Amino acid sequence: MWLHQVSIYNDINLKVKVLSLCKEPKIVKRWHQYYQFEWLKLNQNDKQKISLVERLKLRLNNKTFEYSKLKKRNKLLNHHNVSFKMWNLTQWKSEFVFFDVDAIVFANISHLAKHSSDKPFIGINHQDIPNHTRGKEVFLNGGVQIVSDPKYFSFENYTQITETLLCPGAEQALMFTTFKNENYDYTHAKIGYIWNSCSGYNRVIQNDGKWECFCEGHLERNPDIVSDSIPIGTKIAINHYWDEFKPWKVPCKMFEYFRQTLLVEETFMDRFIKRFYKNTY
Repeated sequence: MWLHQVSIYNDINLKVKVLSLCKEPKIVKRWHQYYQFEWLKLNQNDKQKISLVERLKLRLNNKTFEYSKLKKRNKLLNHHNVSFKMWNLTQWKSEFVFFDVDAIVFANISHLAKHSSDKPFIGINHQDIPNHTRGKEVFLNGGVQIVSDPKYFSFENYTQITETLLCPGAEQALMFTTFKNENYDYTHAKIGYIWNSCSGYNRVIQNDGKWECFCEGHLERNPDIVSDSIPIGTKIAINHYWDEFKPWKVPCKMFEYFRQTLLVEETFMDRFIKRFYKNTY
């Protein structure tokens, strides 16, 4: 899903790199090669950890308050979204636009590149989601990140926090708390909720051989639970299947189409990809 949609909506001048931790199946690598995406296998060898000696020193010196803060920070640093996702992204030396693999593109991403230089970091808040964000201060969602100044986006800058985090999450909580402390406004008027919209409130349809996404306003399983951040009928640019809103739970016709298609034998795959890429399915 991700590879296909990005290939359709990617400007020819934008280089796409697929970042992966695990060893991917051979068939997935073939997809990367077909779409001319660069596949980068990342590692976690440089995870930031607080040494046992440092912890023992704090204990022996009876600095209980500092030690409790250190334990909280250490636990967070070992979270996958911090030690892998944030760590690797902060090592990038050039500007980039990052999408989670479950954030599916439905609009030309050159729009994001066009406005990326307006701020060193641009992020998008969680939209109003009952049982998740309602009643809380709006806060950052880390699934889409637009970085034009890698020096600003540093691992050290975002992991020095020892006070209470100001929102749920791991890397997004570190970033959001840092931004609040620095009074930095990471939002952008031309990159709103539609560029990182919760899939539970959207519907994906196929129109003239192309998949499109529109805001429907509510969860299919409970029409009484409505998200009012995006007007119903709005075309969605990025549909994000995060947390409980995975495509096999929502449900999603696009996911079901891909799932059924990928059940075919691998020997058929090359012919399928050729048709798929030309959008003639």
